[in-house]
Amino acid sequence: MYLARRFINNRLHYQLRESFREGNIYRHRDLLDLGDDPGRFIKYPGGSSFYIDDLFFELMQQSGFSVDYDEVEPFFLPFLEPYIKSRVAPFLYRTANRRWKRMDPATRERIIAQTHVFDRRRIYFLRFGQTDLRDLDRSPSLYKVLLDKSRDELEQLMLEREQDLRPQEYKRYIFAIFDLQKHFSEACARTMPHALNSEMLDECFLKEICQLDNDPVFWQGMERDNILVSYMIRYVIMFFDYSFPNGQTWDEFIRSHSGFGQRTGSVKGSRRMSMQEVTTVFGIKQGELFALSRTELTRLYRKKAQSLHPDKGGDHDAFIELTTAYNELLRTKT
Repeated sequence: MYLARRFINNRLHYQLRESFREGNIYRHRDLLDLGDDPGRFIKYPGGSSFYIDDLFFELMQQSGFSVDYDEVEPFFLPFLEPYIKSRVAPFLYRTANRRWKRMDPATRERIIAQTHVFDRRRIYFLRFGQTDLRDLDRSPSLYKVLLDKSRDELEQLMLEREQDLRPQEYKRYIFAIFDLQKHFSEACARTMPHALNSEMLDECFLKEICQLDNDPVFWQGMERDNILVSYMIRYVIMFFDYSFPNGQTWDEFIRSHSGFGQRTGSVKGSRRMSMQEVTTVFGIKQGELFALSRTELTRLYRKKAQSLHPDKGGDHDAFIELTTAYNELLRTKT
């Protein structure tokens, strides 16, 4: 069983659901609608004690399901009154620190084979906060929680864990879970997503989310229509409505630095540059530079600018020279 959240008329409602196996596929079914306040089923007889109202178990029986008290109590703990929750919190998870047991090789292989890589990426980032995924499958035990669950239960699990993300982490999270770094050849792609071409990043994200939306293995066992599943819409919002933390995109970086000379009175960045100087800065023959389209020129500029990024110990004056040469060439492309 698991507690599912969904919005009805802009209000958060809760449902008790369970995953069940049908052949080789896990599906889900509703057990009981708990409404917008599951706390109404909690009774407080006095002191720090509480219990689940018999009404809940009667409603479950009327729905055709019989459950044990210990099985459902954890679903109501988040809805305890704050004072009671603080008093009983030390006793709620006494089995969480049970003795660790080494996982056998067969189980490790089963975990990787029977879990979707998108789910593993999500768990990995939520645990370590890293956009570099080269060690993704090094610790299969981390993903044991993904086994034997329906797609709906997995998405509800992610919804719960994503509540710990801070807004400034949203875009890095999306960058990691959709493995957007694979579309870029820059050395900084794994660790500095804010330094990548923002327009190309947008295109890659849309491509990846469409591929996931059409992945029959990922959505196996879940009834859906032809529109983007609501579980995925939040990722579109996270990507387009938030920015990378503590870093500028290359577009912002270029805009803020290309006029550096004018702001400081320095000659660098404000002077006109001869074509001979331009070719020297880019290290390419004049004829080849003139043959480049605006898109090709911008791509070349970004590639050279990557090595001059201050976060990588680059030379700021050299960046200004490069930007001046780039702007000079742009005048010939208009």
